[in-house]
Amino acid sequence: MDTFAAPVPRAPGWSDESILPLSRVRAHTRAIALTMAVILAGSFRTMSLATYGFSDDEINKVNAIEAYRAGDSSANAEHPMLMKLAMWGSVTLVDAWNGAVGPAHRIPPETALRLPNALAGSATTAAIFGVTDLLFGTGAAVLAAVFWALDVNATATNRLGKEDTFLLLFFLLAVWCYERGKRRGAADPAAAQPWYATSGAMFGLMIASKYMAYYWALYGLFNVAADSSPGLNRPDKRRFYGSMALAFLAANFAILIPSTWRYLVGYVNGDTVTHHGYMFLHQLYVTDVPISTIGVPVGFYLYYLATKIPLVLLVAAAAGLIEAAKRRRERGFVFLRIMFVFLLLGYSLFAVKFVRYILPLLAVLDISAAVGMIAMFRWIRRLRLSPPATLAACSTLAGIIIAVLLSAQMAATPFYSFAENTVGAHVSAPGQSFPDDEFYDYGVREAVAAIAHAAGPGATIVSDVPEIVTYYVRAAGRADVRVRSLSQEGLPPRPAETWVIVQDGHVYFDNRDIVAQLT
Repeated sequence: MDTFAAPVPRAPGWSDESILPLSRVRAHTRAIALTMAVILAGSFRTMSLATYGFSDDEINKVNAIEAYRAGDSSANAEHPMLMKLAMWGSVTLVDAWNGAVGPAHRIPPETALRLPNALAGSATTAAIFGVTDLLFGTGAAVLAAVFWALDVNATATNRLGKEDTFLLLFFLLAVWCYERGKRRGAADPAAAQPWYATSGAMFGLMIASKYMAYYWALYGLFNVAADSSPGLNRPDKRRFYGSMALAFLAANFAILIPSTWRYLVGYVNGDTVTHHGYMFLHQLYVTDVPISTIGVPVGFYLYYLATKIPLVLLVAAAAGLIEAAKRRRERGFVFLRIMFVFLLLGYSLFAVKFVRYILPLLAVLDISAAVGMIAMFRWIRRLRLSPPATLAACSTLAGIIIAVLLSAQMAATPFYSFAENTVGAHVSAPGQSFPDDEFYDYGVREAVAAIAHAAGPGATIVSDVPEIVTYYVRAAGRADVRVRSLSQEGLPPRPAETWVIVQDGHVYFDNRDIVAQLT
């Protein structure tokens, strides 16, 4: 016989204990606060998107869009279609716009490609608000949304044409729908099923954004840990998984094409690998195996957090994690513990590491920092100051943290990936610790333009981003200029006019000897 157990979705009294008005705001005030946070996030994420040229990964998306237009849906098949479809739509709209306006009002192709990610990163502000509101209350939700809007490291990733932004957005939407279902199901399990089904669809779109079912499994682990006996308040498996499958296939229909699977087999076998190694702290590390003692060090992401995250945010996040350690059984705090530990640990163990991979961890840190702020407000309240003094102290604390985050964001504009905290600034210059992720092919567009202007007929450009060079050589109208890969082809065998583009972020085992000779 089925039983019904109604779990408590979040800690009783958690939000009610906060002394700031944030925890008791009315619906319209909440909407205003959220709208302002989304606008703030969007202003930084969408500003000057064409300041720098395409990266190597982004040029693959440009080529994939051209393949889609030609009817080939299997291009760039190591990544699912959802983000590329959004980019295709954006590029198509921009092409139509550019055809209808004069040169002064035309939108650059870099902006067209990156705009969907910038908008998705801005929309993530609302998703973070929604999840935090359900798990910790409105006060923490408002703070988490503001922290995300001003997160300089998240902004850096959101401005790139990579899948991680869409992955995080749909993961958070899936969590929000599931948590709404949990709340509704506490009183009426049947009425919760549409929310659970929608959550399944969001998980499907998440996997259609990036092949990372790990997040779905991780959220499943959280649900087991937080509520091992949900009774009837749980998803109908057919509806949940059916919605997931339908959403995934609708947004990633190329998975049904045999050529996609042939491409994926080649990708897994390493047929598409053109270089080997990753530069971190001036040393090359192996990236050819999943887990390796000679791979990128396990402490890579800890070093990133210690040198890139604003220190005030780290302190607030630490306070939130302390609360999570103390409140062992409450749903929101179980979520924080599991997400923080398994995201950090899971990515740290793999030999291949990139900064953008931990974008979801940045969201967890922002939520934890918001929770930590509420905890700090309570600690101030226990000092038994007068109500005006308590409010002033809490407001000052919040204002200082927000001011520091805003200052970091503005100081880094528009090259957000170079942002460092005080520790990072003392350790190394910007771009020296994570050159691949921090430079992200900045300056290649300008270098190619300068070479195209100066090079003689039939000159050769050698680079380890040959697709980018080819794109901008064509844009410059220099079809006579040849392009070679430094790692795969090396320098031309016979005397000819040769230009070599060397990048700190593209030094590999394959080319380091040549680079050393050239520099």
